[in-house]
Amino acid sequence: MSEAHDVSRSARILEQWLPRVHANPEDESTRLVMADQLLEVGDPLGEFIVLQCSAAPDPTRIDALLAKHVRSWELSLGGLVEPGTTRFERGLPVAVRMSGEAARRIPPEPGPAWCSVREIDWVGLAWSVVHGQWLAHPHLRGVTRMRSVELFWARLMGQPPGVTRLELCGPVVPQVRGTPVAADVFDRLALLPSLSWLELRDAHLDDVSLCAGSRLATKLARIDIVGQGRWSLTVRPGAEVPIEATLLSERAIDDFERVLRAAEGFGSRGLRVRREHSLDAVRVERLRRAASGFSHVEWM
Repeated sequence: MSEAHDVSRSARILEQWLPRVHANPEDESTRLVMADQLLEVGDPLGEFIVLQCSAAPDPTRIDALLAKHVRSWELSLGGLVEPGTTRFERGLPVAVRMSGEAARRIPPEPGPAWCSVREIDWVGLAWSVVHGQWLAHPHLRGVTRMRSVELFWARLMGQPPGVTRLELCGPVVPQVRGTPVAADVFDRLALLPSLSWLELRDAHLDDVSLCAGSRLATKLARIDIVGQGRWSLTVRPGAEVPIEATLLSERAIDDFERVLRAAEGFGSRGLRVRREHSLDAVRVERLRRAASGFSHVEWM
């Protein structure tokens, strides 16, 4: 059997089965039927799907197949994806990192291959209203997590219906690239119908107050805010201790005091304070005063 004939048969198999797989990405049985037929014609994608669906996959063989074929398997996603960065599960792409090309041109309509994608990393790329419209495409209905979205551009994101987890690159204040970011960005994000988990990294300490006073604060199941590696704050309203604050740098004690006071805006029922470094008695007392508005405080 000639290689050209095998390629032709692979194309026919994919043409027959991929629409069914894309229509129901969670149906593993359909993709395994497709994989068996691909194996019969020597298509490495068939082996890759079978290995990733196996209860005991061979990671060495999987890595070898990815090293050789990842670029060809990414082609169906178009030219918006950073080459070689796509993560696959059960043989199909589930997490992608957008390339600089995605910000420089109007994105083409996402093809059916995007139906299996669950996570998009925007690596801080600039947006336009067109990108918000692109996210509303039915082929992106499975996207539940977006990463590295700059706060400045988040207001243009629209309302992608399936996104439950969103990572933003701050800060809201003082300024981003010399242009003030509207403080209503958190209220706008509250309009996302399925959002339940917000991650804000490289945040300014005043972002804690802005978020706590927004409509978004009362909607989410979890909020993680990280202040440029100096402090972090996690808010989980349903937890026994709803707020956990961590001092990551002892030099950030002044900022951390303000964070503890601002965190009361999320509710004063309970606070857990963690410290990565030991502090002298004077600094510990400062933190205790800053946390005095909480009904219950745990010190770790």
